[in-house]
Amino acid sequence: MPMAPVTSVWTSSPAYARHKAWKTRGDVVGSKQKIPTRLSVPSAAADAPVVPVDPCEFVREAVERATGSDYFVISETVVKTLASTRGLDPIDLLPEFVREAQKLAIPPTSKFHVGAAALGSTGAVYLGVNVELPGLPLNASIHAEQFAVVTAMRHGETKLIAVATTAAPCGHCRQFMNELRDASKMRIIIPDDSRSNGMSIRSHLVMPLCDLLPHSFGPLDLTHDNSLPLLLEKRNNGLRVVMDQTEKILPDVETQIQLALREANVSYAPYSESPAGLVLVTKSGDVFPGRAVESAAYNPTMSPLHVALCAAVAMGNLGNKNGGGWGEIEKCILVEIANAPVQYCDTVKLILKTIAPHGEVTVVSASRE
Repeated sequence: MPMAPVTSVWTSSPAYARHKAWKTRGDVVGSKQKIPTRLSVPSAAADAPVVPVDPCEFVREAVERATGSDYFVISETVVKTLASTRGLDPIDLLPEFVREAQKLAIPPTSKFHVGAAALGSTGAVYLGVNVELPGLPLNASIHAEQFAVVTAMRHGETKLIAVATTAAPCGHCRQFMNELRDASKMRIIIPDDSRSNGMSIRSHLVMPLCDLLPHSFGPLDLTHDNSLPLLLEKRNNGLRVVMDQTEKILPDVETQIQLALREANVSYAPYSESPAGLVLVTKSGDVFPGRAVESAAYNPTMSPLHVALCAAVAMGNLGNKNGGGWGEIEKCILVEIANAPVQYCDTVKLILKTIAPHGEVTVVSASRE
């Protein structure tokens, strides 16, 4: 979850000056707007209207469609069309997407709405919001940057180019994003309030993650193997379900077990070797998948339940601004390796007992093939 805006002490540092020289962008906010244009646009084209209507209306429509029916994803086609219409680079649109997405945050404890927008190498944009779970410890929360990353993961994105946030990402999220290949080069876009001009123009800093996370600790510090797949990269954990063949299983439950197994097989657990996956099933029969996503620093790790809750918000509009709405969850099927170093069963049961007390948890054991 982003922390407070950059302080004056930090903004006076040499690193900050280097970032400002590298790139500082301005974007439109508020109801009275100026339309930015490229300096390289010929004068005749520059005199033409950039967009026939309020340009932010298109941004709102794109986010509303993404969060309403497109699972928190703004397609490459929509991003490209909007950027072309506005005469901007897709990266310039990310802060505007963030401001719209953060309205859908679920922060019943902090009341602090956070949004994130991640631009993938495919050209699509993946949205995220912070999600807090009432009645549970603060570390049970989901940060907006994590939400955006696992949204990209769920849709098969293999690389993120840039991530924009409501404010500078906290250390937790910087560490979580460090699991990506070439994470140090990924651009992070944060508001620069020191250069903002009232409510009409707001500037943003664009800087590489390595400058926000110097002297970082990452995957290679634990695995020492650059060939291993990192977060968002294809992997197969080679698990199979251990079942009593005499036990009769209903067809729909069998399908749900297989979906949970599939999540376990693509889960990212290189440090504990404890892959796990699950599905949440609602009373209406909707199914939301989740998988373990580990961090080299351990604490930013996301449990398969937290990843599934992101899917429930993005795919099923579960959750609400007061942190409730989880009561629709009727079943949870968890697949994990029995006696693995990390076990998610008890944590999943504890969380669901609080947010979905009528939800039934079934644990299915898996083993390596």
